[in-house]
Amino acid sequence: MVDVAPHKVIHVITRLDWGGSAQNTLLTAAGHDRSRFDPMVVAGLPGPWDAQGGNRATDENRRRLEAIGVRAEVIPTLTREVNPLKDLRTLRRLTRLFRHERPAIVHTHTSKAGVLGRLAAWFAKVPVVVHTPHGHVFYGHFNRILSWMFLQVERLLATGTTRMIALTAAERDEHLDRRVGTPERFAVVPSGIDVDRLKCVAGVYGRHPEGFRCPPDAVVVGSVGWLTPVKGHRFLIEAVARLKPSHPKLYTVIVGSGDMRTDLAALAEQRGVGDSVRFLGERNDVPECLAAMDLFVLPSLNEGMGRALVEAMAAGRPVIATRVGGIPAIVEDRRTGLLVPPGDPAALATAIAELLRRPDWAKELGAAASVHIDARFGWVAMVRALEAVYEDALREARLT
Repeated sequence: MVDVAPHKVIHVITRLDWGGSAQNTLLTAAGHDRSRFDPMVVAGLPGPWDAQGGNRATDENRRRLEAIGVRAEVIPTLTREVNPLKDLRTLRRLTRLFRHERPAIVHTHTSKAGVLGRLAAWFAKVPVVVHTPHGHVFYGHFNRILSWMFLQVERLLATGTTRMIALTAAERDEHLDRRVGTPERFAVVPSGIDVDRLKCVAGVYGRHPEGFRCPPDAVVVGSVGWLTPVKGHRFLIEAVARLKPSHPKLYTVIVGSGDMRTDLAALAEQRGVGDSVRFLGERNDVPECLAAMDLFVLPSLNEGMGRALVEAMAAGRPVIATRVGGIPAIVEDRRTGLLVPPGDPAALATAIAELLRRPDWAKELGAAASVHIDARFGWVAMVRALEAVYEDALREARLT
C-alpha cells in the first residue's frame, strides 16, 4: 500500500484574536486529521486594534498553535483597514508564500483576508480555494456606497472560489440573493463551539464571578461581543434604561472590548443607568459569566451566525436576539428564545420585560435552547464537515 502525503492547507485570517471567526479558525486548524491534512495558519497583526484581545491574543493564539505542531505566521501588513500600500505588500507576501509552500488548499476567513488571500491563491495557481465570510459586510457595517463596492468585489471574487462556506443556510441565502456565488459551490457548516464545557452551566443561575460587581439579588441581563456599532449594544442600553424605573434590581453586564466602550458608558450615564451597567472587557471565563446571567441579549444589526449566541444557548440561558442574518436559523421564536427587529430598543425592552415577568417560562426557553444546541454545533463536527468539503473540492480538482 502506498502512503499518501497529507494535503497542505493554509488558513488565512485577518485577525487571530478572541473573536468568533478567529476561534473558528483555531479550532479548525487544531482539529484537522493530520493523516489527511497538514495545516498552517497565516494572520494579520491587529496593531492599535485592541478589541477581542488585539496583539496579546494574536501572540497567545500563535503560541497555542505552534505548541500543537501547527505552523503559524503573522503578516504585519495584513490589517483590517483599507491601505493600498500595505495591501499590495500583503498580496505580494502571500503570493510568495503560496508559491513556496505549494498548498493544495487555501482557506480564507473574513472579508479582508478573503480578498487578498484569494487573489494571492489565484496568482500562485493554488488548486482549491475555499472562503468562509463569517457573516458579510453587505449591510450594517458601512455606508451605502461602501457596502455596494464591497458587494461588487465579493461577486467578482466568488467566480473564482472553489467552495464558499456559510455558517447558516440564511447566510448562504443572503449571498445568493445578492448574486454572490452559486448554489452548487456553497456548503453550510455551523461554527463549532466546546458544547460540553458550556452545557456544564446549563440550569445554573446566580453565581457571580469576580468582576461582576452586581448585588446578590440583581437580575442580570448580559451580552457577549466586541464593542463595535454593528453589535448594537447601544440598543440594549436604551432598552434597559426604559425598564430600570420599574425593575430597580435590573443590571446589565457586557463582556468584550472595543472602541465603543467609552461611548457606550457615556450613553449609559446619559440614560441614567450608568451605575447598573458593567463593562467587563475580555474574559477567559465566558461559561462562568454566562451562568451569572438571567437573560442573554444579542442586539446585532448584522450577524452570520452569532457564536456568542450559540454559546449562551448551549449554556441554557434564555436568549433574545435580533432577526438578522443567520440568527433566525439558530433561534426559533418563542420556542428556543425570542426574536426582535434590529435597532428597535422599544421592542427589545418589551421582550426583556416579558421574560422578567414570566421567569419560569424564561427558564423553559433556556432549557429548550440548550437541548437544541447539540453535537451538530460541536467543534469536532465542524472540522469533519469542513474536511468533507475539502475532499469534495480536491476530487473535483483531481487531486485525490
